[in-house]
Amino acid sequence: MGDKSKLGMKEFVNKKIPFNHDFKSQAIIAALLGCILASIMIFLRPFDTDGFDSEFRNLTLSGFGFLFSLAYLINARLERRWYILNKNVWTIKDEVFSFISLVLISSVPIHAYNQIFLNNFFSRNLGFDSYIEHGIWFFANSLIPIMVFIFPFYLYFRNRVGKSSSSESPDEITFMGLNKEEKIVLLKNDVLFVKSSENYVEIFYEQDGSLNHSTFRNTLREINKQAPFLKRCHRSYLINLSNIKAVNGNSHNASLEFKLGEISVPLSYKYYKQINSSLHD
Repeated sequence: MGDKSKLGMKEFVNKKIPFNHDFKSQAIIAALLGCILASIMIFLRPFDTDGFDSEFRNLTLSGFGFLFSLAYLINARLERRWYILNKNVWTIKDEVFSFISLVLISSVPIHAYNQIFLNNFFSRNLGFDSYIEHGIWFFANSLIPIMVFIFPFYLYFRNRVGKSSSSESPDEITFMGLNKEEKIVLLKNDVLFVKSSENYVEIFYEQDGSLNHSTFRNTLREINKQAPFLKRCHRSYLINLSNIKAVNGNSHNASLEFKLGEISVPLSYKYYKQINSSLHD
């Protein structure tokens, strides 16, 4: 039982997950996390800030959030280097270690800021040993509890806000829904079409010569961002042109026939000329 448990844990921590690579998304996440830390400082008053009083109190306390945002961006650059060195693979283990790295990187400037602007440490001539001793206490008793509180937000923002890059090959495409467990990796040539229905999409694809489909909670627009090679043929459909056999009917009553079996989807007047022209190029 113990060996199976260890094996299961090893498989879990080495599970591949998407990697946040887009700088704009990283900047947004950094700003959001910085705002959360600034709010914690202003309203919850940790780090022995209960007695801190200043004409610019809120602005001074917001500095903690700014430093954390800056540390996040620095850590994101280190993440990218590790991602490249790791042959474009990112795992749950890497995600956890990255957060630990963020905590360590941010702890030094945040502690220094706390000492300079809130505690007037250096004007009290307490010496370097006292500074280090206070830093260890500060890290264990103040920073770590706050970072534990921020960690769920860190994961949420990276999952929802960040744009992801996975280790898929150029011939593969990853479709992801709004729920964490909704994910499928397919060969681009196997994708037939995507159909939207209210708040869900159905992804139809070929597998072993037969038609299969997966249903995700998402919008057709977001799916098209994930798979820009798919083309809109109807307000409710995206198609893979490489799997189209023929266009049937005229511009006012057209449908698209697929190479696999007797499958067809509607082709609206709005997209008729564009799709028909693309198929004959």
